[in-house]
Amino acid sequence: MLRSVPPSLMLAAIGALLVIVLTSPAVGAEPGHVLITSNYPVTLLYEGLPERTPLRAAEGTTVCAPPVQYVDVDTRLRFVGWNWTLRDPCVTLMGFSALVAVYRAEYLVVIDSELEALRRSLWVEEGTVLELEAPQLHYESEGVRLRFVRWSIGENPFNVINRVYVSRPLRIEAVYEREYYVLGVSPYTIVNGSGWYRAGQTVLLSAPMEIQLSEGKRLVLREWESIGSVPAIVGRTVSNVAVLEVRGPHVIRPVYELQHRVTVTGPRGVVFDGWVTDGEKVRISVDGHVVLRENEVRLRFAGWNTSALPQQESFEIEVRAPVRAEAVYVRQYYVEVRGRYGTGGTGWYDEGSEVVLTAVPNPPGNVFFRPKLAGFVGTPGLLEHRNGAIRVKVDGPIRVEAVYTTEPEWVNIGLLVAAVAGTGTLLFYSPKRGRGATPEAKSGEQEEVISLRLCSKGHKVPMDATVCPECGEVLRPVKL
Repeated sequence: MLRSVPPSLMLAAIGALLVIVLTSPAVGAEPGHVLITSNYPVTLLYEGLPERTPLRAAEGTTVCAPPVQYVDVDTRLRFVGWNWTLRDPCVTLMGFSALVAVYRAEYLVVIDSELEALRRSLWVEEGTVLELEAPQLHYESEGVRLRFVRWSIGENPFNVINRVYVSRPLRIEAVYEREYYVLGVSPYTIVNGSGWYRAGQTVLLSAPMEIQLSEGKRLVLREWESIGSVPAIVGRTVSNVAVLEVRGPHVIRPVYELQHRVTVTGPRGVVFDGWVTDGEKVRISVDGHVVLRENEVRLRFAGWNTSALPQQESFEIEVRAPVRAEAVYVRQYYVEVRGRYGTGGTGWYDEGSEVVLTAVPNPPGNVFFRPKLAGFVGTPGLLEHRNGAIRVKVDGPIRVEAVYTTEPEWVNIGLLVAAVAGTGTLLFYSPKRGRGATPEAKSGEQEEVISLRLCSKGHKVPMDATVCPECGEVLRPVKL
């Protein structure tokens, strides 16, 4: 209940004195003008245009005072009259020496409360004393009640009847306490903290953070959820404890999510190990090859030891069950074949596999000599070939080289010899003379003739030489 008391007699006396002084002939404006003032700094409409007070207006013109002028959202000035007597906001200046626009300050007073019947807001004139009254108890429904606690301000804040003097904008709250029953429920466990609480009280509800279902499955507390008719707001969660403010008869339950354990290992150790929420996707990736020794030994990805995973080195799966997998790798060795005329079979091979290595068995030569594959020599030792190919078992790194020998083309050489025998022009000779001999040696002196032949590279070598001194080719001696 609200009751207004009129302003003090002192304020009325001061206003009356101001009117007498301003309307006295001694305090006039210039001849033909009227002095217009106000008890608050306000804006008036002079001939339809805004003008701030004080102002001098010509006789015969019209001045209007707006009924309400807002100083702020919660403070305003309300027009009372001209010189406290004229109530019409617009006046024609005839017969006045001075006019005072009288305004009174009003403040917005907001009454707030949990009890809806008490909530209201009103403009109250400055200096008014409000009398407030609220019920001690208010029953809303079974199990829910409001009990008066106090007023936020006033002369008697802890009584249901209170008095408040208005000298500024006010927010007055009638504080009530509500009492509700807060219930925590779960199909998996017991929720601690259920009971009766007053409105606004902080409640702590607790439940297990984890519930182990099996070795690879568990339930993990994710959040708290309000499922009652009156929604509750869980302000925060500290570990497995929910903190909420009571605003009604709440029913709260802990929400658990199902998780699966995913453990994936590879040759370098753990690739992924952790708990994954049911239905989430996980990216798994391992190396296709793992080098153990550069250009000698490595591991090749061959798949997984479970059919639950795609048999590939990189993939994404949707987790619906526990996963325990290990990447399967096969040891590989590097096999290298070298040869001056071209080879085949160099590369990485699985341990225990058999591989065929090849080299050109009969590469092209020249007219008189041609190379021929003698075999392979290297890590396994000397290997005999069959038509330029050997078969070896890969149980370690292998490096072999094709070895060639040079064989003469006897048919061509025979033809050459026959031609030489017929013409007698294929002998190279170099005369050797005794010491002191001159070019003019007698025709009777004997000369030494040296027979030469060509190696496969075209170098001149003696007929009985076994190695070419220029290129090192092994030669068969020729008997003359």
